[in-house]
Amino acid sequence: MGLDIAIAIDDSPDEELAQASMVEVEERMGQATTFKLHYAFDIAEGDLPFLVDGRVDAGSEISVLVSTDNGTECLVKGPVTGQRIHMQHGGPGSTLEIHGGDASITMDREAKSAIWDGLTDSDAVTSILSQYGFTPDVESTSASHSEDKHTLIQRGSDLFFVQQLAKRNGCLFWLSCDEIGIQTAHFKRPPLDDTSDIELIINLESPNIEQLDIQWDVERPTSVAALQLDLNTKSDIDGTVSSTPQTLLGSSGLADITGDTRSQYLTAPSDDAGDLQSRSEGAVIDADWFISASCSASLGVLGSLVRAHSVVTVRGAGTRHSGRYFVSAVRHEIDNVSHRMQIELLRNAWE
Repeated sequence: MGLDIAIAIDDSPDEELAQASMVEVEERMGQATTFKLHYAFDIAEGDLPFLVDGRVDAGSEISVLVSTDNGTECLVKGPVTGQRIHMQHGGPGSTLEIHGGDASITMDREAKSAIWDGLTDSDAVTSILSQYGFTPDVESTSASHSEDKHTLIQRGSDLFFVQQLAKRNGCLFWLSCDEIGIQTAHFKRPPLDDTSDIELIINLESPNIEQLDIQWDVERPTSVAALQLDLNTKSDIDGTVSSTPQTLLGSSGLADITGDTRSQYLTAPSDDAGDLQSRSEGAVIDADWFISASCSASLGVLGSLVRAHSVVTVRGAGTRHSGRYFVSAVRHEIDNVSHRMQIELLRNAWE
């Protein structure tokens, strides 16, 4: 019996490959989505043709699609990067794992040296993404870079450079793919204003998760001080950020809870006010997540896929810890019995 999924090669469903014994897909904030396809084969077949099958060979483009109550969703689309083979002498028991990742890994193959003059960070990112055929979803940034100041220099792969600009501006970079194979590249701050119908329920009627682990740590900065000198005009540039620029996922943010000054000093070569401000906000955003949580859920019970870079609502965790959370990672484990999701959550406030 096959899994309740579809596996496509170059956007064409392949029924034989959908007979995998297990499929694993891991989405994680700030990283490429990866996949593993597990198959069993009989070593007594002799030539072992499956091990040189072009459908699962190096560079073959694989998509993993799942049917839900809301329609078909693509978990990942990208190239095969490797295999792990176990051979059992004498017959059955041999296994093959197909490893791969989303198409962002193709951006990490070539080291580049480039100068991006007279552009904002978001302009440079949009230009790079267009080279890979992605539909861009790029949030505008205010930092500008000109030759007579600090121009923008790329030293490294396109993926490294885009991720570097994302961190500098408090943004995330990730890919998503729709059911027909169109890939969108997102470069933006965590979309905390998004709405979601997904509720993770515990300790109430009709629960859909069995456990929830929560931890918090308030020893982190709530503001950033950043001062620089404009070398052209000799005027001060103030990039100080006194509070988080993010939407709070609860009524009380970290600064409200601590009630004191917790600051970090940012030193960065910058003579553009927008650049320095963006870097300061990025540092505050990075420190903002003082609550983390984890749980597991089943697609059969939940009815919907939980995806990284989205917002969900937790209910039944008490007054303080119930509310909206940002999904930082999901590990999908799909076999003939169930589709399990190991979910990691972040939050920048409580009730």
